[in-house]
Amino acid sequence: MSDLGLIIATTLMFVSIAGAIGLGMVAWRRQGIIRSLEVREGGGLGLSAPVASERQMVLRGRAGTSQGDLPVPADRRMRAGLITAFIAVLLIGGAAGWWFLIRDQGGSTTTQQAGLQGAPANGPLGPDPAVKVPDDPPVIQDHAAYTVAVLNASGVTGAAASTVAPKVETAGYRVGAIGDAGTQDQMTSVVMWRPGKQAVAQNVAKDLGITQAPPLDGISTSKLGQADVVVVVGKDLAAAP
Repeated sequence: MSDLGLIIATTLMFVSIAGAIGLGMVAWRRQGIIRSLEVREGGGLGLSAPVASERQMVLRGRAGTSQGDLPVPADRRMRAGLITAFIAVLLIGGAAGWWFLIRDQGGSTTTQQAGLQGAPANGPLGPDPAVKVPDDPPVIQDHAAYTVAVLNASGVTGAAASTVAPKVETAGYRVGAIGDAGTQDQMTSVVMWRPGKQAVAQNVAKDLGITQAPPLDGISTSKLGQADVVVVVGKDLAAAP
């Protein structure tokens, strides 16, 4: 949900609540005035208080209309109008509240899930099943058709070039760019993939004993060259024999 939509929905919700309270107060006040004037007129004050009688007729005329020779009672018309307006206000407020509270929660959940799938290499990845390498990844026919970049994020000198890159080559892939990642304290190695290369990343991860393969994020594409996937070497892989 956009910031503008959130502001509008919130404003409508609070305006609706204020409107409902205001309508209730107006209805209570008008009913009190009408009852007071009717009591005065019933007590014989109608002729001695023409202003009050005229006021009562005006109030009745605002809410009542003539149906043939039978006028509709003013208080009944007023009550019906106020009820209709009150229901309309509640409907508007309810719709705004639904948009703001319920619908927005669904949008937040989707955003959180997307954030987990695109977690950067230099941050915690968590247990999201979307990045977990399956036991049997989709088979790719020709490993040599794919290029794998290797970036060192372990802080161990030579972990990318001397330890991991030879393993990538032994598994049959072409070794691409080799260098350092933006962080040097990553504990867990991951294989990140460009759009459409998830199966390749999962196969590379399987061959290297890596358990997580999230989408590419947090790494400049200028460091990858033409590589299809990139192995971000953590301390776990750097220490492996």
